[in-house]
Amino acid sequence: MEYLTHHQIRNQAEIIKKSLDVILDTKPVVGKRTSKQWRFFVDCFRRLVDSSAPSEFDGISSTQAAQFKFEVEDKLRRFYLRPGSLPDFLFSIMHKSNVPLYTVDSHDEYPCLAGYCMLIRDVSGERREITDNNKTDLKVYFERIIAEANDAEFRAYASLPELKTDELNKWFYTGSPAIKEIINVLTRHHKKGWVISNPLNPSTKRLLSIKVKKIKNNEAVINTMEYWYLRWWDTTDKSYVYSYRETNRQKYILRKEGAAWKISENLRPMPRASVPYRWSRRQKS
Repeated sequence: MEYLTHHQIRNQAEIIKKSLDVILDTKPVVGKRTSKQWRFFVDCFRRLVDSSAPSEFDGISSTQAAQFKFEVEDKLRRFYLRPGSLPDFLFSIMHKSNVPLYTVDSHDEYPCLAGYCMLIRDVSGERREITDNNKTDLKVYFERIIAEANDAEFRAYASLPELKTDELNKWFYTGSPAIKEIINVLTRHHKKGWVISNPLNPSTKRLLSIKVKKIKNNEAVINTMEYWYLRWWDTTDKSYVYSYRETNRQKYILRKEGAAWKISENLRPMPRASVPYRWSRRQKS
């Protein structure tokens, strides 16, 4: 069971409160802990500890409650993605109707505030130092992420003129620099009518080597050697207009959110050939 039950939360309330305070004391993420959204966050926890405790937010509208929820969840996501160790307990806020999906409690039994509930996950047992054995497992896991991400990126290009990005979200963080660069390429080439799906198109790619350079806290750095050949066909002119053909070293930055790792950044050099239309991957410092 991923999240604690209401009974478990009440029994560990004092210990859980320490993790909550760690978040509230992280000023770069929280800003003012006295702001309304964080007072709402604290009162959601208080409602778990004492379901009869009154709150200043008992009478707010569903729209206002949803706004507080989204503001807090956005900040919590940033907190959990930042470098450094995580606290022993992780917090989520969700609508009461979703509670049965994550705990054994029903939405009628689980205390809520303005229609929203705080769910808490105990991750203290997951915060042990990485041993040699599970470090090996992580390396294999990271290699799979990179390989799958390469495949998803190539398939996205091959799907043009259709824009298909759903598979990318499995391996890249939504809104990350890495996925934005891919979507930029897809969008530009979609507008120009460029494809690699025409008959007998020779486009291909190969992951030649991969090496995990660093695993620290919630961040990993992976270096690769890759070969990409993308021969773009203009569907209007009925001719090849640009070939990206590079063998280069690339650096991937992976970050952890919850139990999952995904790609946040992909650093690669600019194409060596000077052409009017460059592939949009830029070297980043």
